[in-house]
Amino acid sequence: MTKARILAEARRVFARRGYAEASLREIAGAVGIKTPSLYAHFPSKEALYQAVYAEVIVDHTAFFDELVRTSTELEPLPRLRHLLGGIEAYYRDRSEFAEFSLRAAVAEYGPNGETLREIFLTSETNLAAAVRRAYDDGVSAGAFAPGDPEGFTALVFVIMEGLFLQLTHYSPDVYRARFEDAWRHLSAILSA
Repeated sequence: MTKARILAEARRVFARRGYAEASLREIAGAVGIKTPSLYAHFPSKEALYQAVYAEVIVDHTAFFDELVRTSTELEPLPRLRHLLGGIEAYYRDRSEFAEFSLRAAVAEYGPNGETLREIFLTSETNLAAAVRRAYDDGVSAGAFAPGDPEGFTALVFVIMEGLFLQLTHYSPDVYRARFEDAWRHLSAILSA
């Protein structure tokens, strides 16, 4: 049995049951092996959870790094919309990642919480720089009202986190309507 298969099944179980309720026996059963065989790959449930978390973050980071790369030629306002639209684009085809990420963000980090928070914060670096560049470019071009670039970057991340929660809680139609409403107001404020 491959490590990749164990990680995939563990992600499904952690997403469905949460860290506290998931058992190594259940994960091993989903893989089709006995529980002791998991220890050949992961020394503990905590290590397995951290590996799943890191795998999700790597995938998330790669997606958003590509989104940043494909948006650099856009004007600042469409660039920001492109980046914010990445939330829906990323999770639309990754429902297990959404469920896992929701549990990880809201309810748990497992026993290695501080380590996982550091993994997450490090993963945001390129995206935060891209948001900041879009803001600076918009101000330089006279398209955005000048203000606090660090505060603006923080605002965009708060909006992205809110979009993620909206996406996981509402139907696609409701999400899309709320995204459009929020975008209309944000773009009006930026252009003021």
